[in-house]
Amino acid sequence: MAICLSEFPPSDLASFLRLCDGEWLTVRSRFQLQEGRDDDAHPNPPTGAELEASAGPASQGPFGGDDHGPTAPEPQEQWHDSTRGSLLVVYLEPGEPHEPGALQVTPPELDNRAGTPQRLHFKAGGGFERQDQAGKALSHGTWQLWSDGSLELTQTGTDTVVRERIWFTKPNLRLRSSVERGRDGHPARASFSSEIRRVSRPAP
Repeated sequence: MAICLSEFPPSDLASFLRLCDGEWLTVRSRFQLQEGRDDDAHPNPPTGAELEASAGPASQGPFGGDDHGPTAPEPQEQWHDSTRGSLLVVYLEPGEPHEPGALQVTPPELDNRAGTPQRLHFKAGGGFERQDQAGKALSHGTWQLWSDGSLELTQTGTDTVVRERIWFTKPNLRLRSSVERGRDGHPARASFSSEIRRVSRPAP
C-alpha cells in the first residue's frame, strides 16, 4: 500500500482507516489489574471473531481482535506477559460515499491456530459494529477521532467498559492501548501494543 505522507497524520476517519491497511508485526503486553476476577462475567472470543451472541466486548479492545480467551488470575510476580505475532488489516471501501469504510482484521495465530477474521464497520455518525465472517453483529460501540490524530473506540458490555486508543507516530509505526473497567470504574485488565508495518522491498 502506498502511504501518502501529505495526509499524515490523518485528519479524518477514512484517512485513518486507510492508513491501518497492511500487515503489522505486533508486540503486545498484557496486564492483569485485578485479582480474583469472575471470568464468567466477562466472556471473550476464543479466536477473535468467534464471539457468542450473548458475550460482551472482547476484553482487550475491538480493533485488534487479538484476545484469545480469559486470563486466569496469576501470582503477583507473573502478572505481566508479552506476545508477538502478525496482524493483518484490510481496508474495505464504503458502500456509501459519505461513510468512512470498514476494516477486516485477522488476529495473530495462537497455538498453531490461524486467527479468525472479523470486520469493523464504521458509521459517519460516530458508531461502529463488529461482525463475524458471516456478517452477524457481535457487538456495537462508538468511535472518536481526537485532535491529536488518535482514534478512540469504546464498547460497553453488561459488566464492563472497554476503551481502546490507536495512534500513529509514523506512517509505519502504530501504537494501541486498551483498558477494561468494571461498571464500578475499577480497572480489570489492560494491554499495550507496538506495531510495525511490514513493507515489501522495491523491485530492483
